[in-house]
Amino acid sequence: DPAQTLRAAAAEVGREAGRIAAASPIYRSLPVGVTDQPPFLNAVAALDTELGPDALLDVLLAVEAAHGRVRDVRWGPRTLDLDLVWFEGVVRDDPRLTLPHPRAHEREFVLRPLCDLAPDLLLHGRTAREWLDSLEPQGVEPAGLSLM
Repeated sequence: DPAQTLRAAAAEVGREAGRIAAASPIYRSLPVGVTDQPPFLNAVAALDTELGPDALLDVLLAVEAAHGRVRDVRWGPRTLDLDLVWFEGVVRDDPRLTLPHPRAHEREFVLRPLCDLAPDLLLHGRTAREWLDSLEPQGVEPAGLSLM
């Protein structure tokens, strides 16, 4: 059950890294990259944490692994994909972590739930709402489910 996996992962991240301060509704989206797979479920959560970006990334990767995530095909089927989209305005580009996420501003499945929480958040020089308003529709729709 993908929705239950998302909920469990959010709860685990909250326990391991801080506190989930807010969460968007869950959205259903068409897969990106490898398109011969079922629709994905997506949501955004805001986290209150004392961790730095690297430690938080470690938690996200550990939660993915605990849910059976295997990274063998880029954009292929997966049990769970947790991305660190933005971290306190940090701008960083290195092999381990790029902040803000390098493609978040191009993807409706990130921007739509992000705008539910933080439409004025700056990503790559524009607000999340400005980026979302500039995109052509990419097959994202409300799933009628909550993350929390």
